[in-house]
Amino acid sequence: MWKWPIIMVAFVLASMGWASVTTYTYNTFMLILGYLILFVLIARIVTTPRRLRGLFITLIVSHFFLLVYNPLVVTDPYTRHYVTGATFLGDGNDFALSLVILLPFAFELLRSAQSTVGRALSFAALGVLILAIVGTQSRGATLGMGMVFAYLWWRSPRKGPGIVAICVALLGVLLYAPDVYFQRMKTLKNPEQESSAEARLKAWRAGTRMAQDNILGVGAGNFPNNFPKYRASDAPVRWMTAHSMYFLALGELGILGLLLIIKLLAGNIIANVRQRNLLSKMPTGPPATVAHIRLLNLVNASALGLAVSGAFLSVTYYPHLFMLTAIFICTRSFAADLGDKGAPAQSQAPRRRFARISGKAAGA
Repeated sequence: MWKWPIIMVAFVLASMGWASVTTYTYNTFMLILGYLILFVLIARIVTTPRRLRGLFITLIVSHFFLLVYNPLVVTDPYTRHYVTGATFLGDGNDFALSLVILLPFAFELLRSAQSTVGRALSFAALGVLILAIVGTQSRGATLGMGMVFAYLWWRSPRKGPGIVAICVALLGVLLYAPDVYFQRMKTLKNPEQESSAEARLKAWRAGTRMAQDNILGVGAGNFPNNFPKYRASDAPVRWMTAHSMYFLALGELGILGLLLIIKLLAGNIIANVRQRNLLSKMPTGPPATVAHIRLLNLVNASALGLAVSGAFLSVTYYPHLFMLTAIFICTRSFAADLGDKGAPAQSQAPRRRFARISGKAAGA
């Protein structure tokens, strides 16, 4: 899987050849090139589960830093607030999507905490993340959060306590969420009744028409300026983005770009499932095996949260895909190292070819 972020960056660069405005494509390329460097750094530095948990803490603390500067996101759930100082996470929907990705990481910190204080802080962090997602009133993030909890419950060996925990979380949401939150959730059944949801559908249709007329898309970063050409007659006149990482990739990079996004998400999840199945057959001691399997499941849950929430937001060129791919590679490498110590020879097959981005390749 290490090759696919590189292929995506290369494909975005190549789209300058057919983009209607090459400056937009170049700016997009420079943006994700930085994310690719971040991907390499994570894959090279995070070499132990302890360092991975340190990365989880860093990501959660950075989002809490934004909440400290924007406390109304949690304290005033009746109003949708813009997150100041958050650059690409400034919109409440984008911020909520990022929080959904962090939920499984908070679970890992809670499960691995060694002290009462650590468990209390992890539990508090998990609760604040949930409240912040509800406070943004993001429908896509709510669906993503539901997917995360459903997957974690499905993979949990303790279904009974899992149901109790979910019920407690639902009770907390019911007590905390205002009526306007539930009114927004009701529009998921009939999106035509709500203006922003209806605009999304029209943007998705425009993205489909872009791909139909341009097999390689209109070029990265060129969806908004091509929207007037491909919009329906009843669509807003103003320029619009796709409001979906899938339709944004489809419109700007064509069917190949859409397949790239699917490969980065589904390919990593499938690779984790294969690694998990190999671990379950190992004769290694239960504590180590269970911990690694749990970590693989948690990262899968995080990717599923992105896959669902990202269907409603233009996050194709956000750092999430690159960082998650690096985290995927790290978690599978930990499992492969465990396999080297105790697994049968036939159970060691998926050892990373990238070798955590080998020193030779990094030097080149």
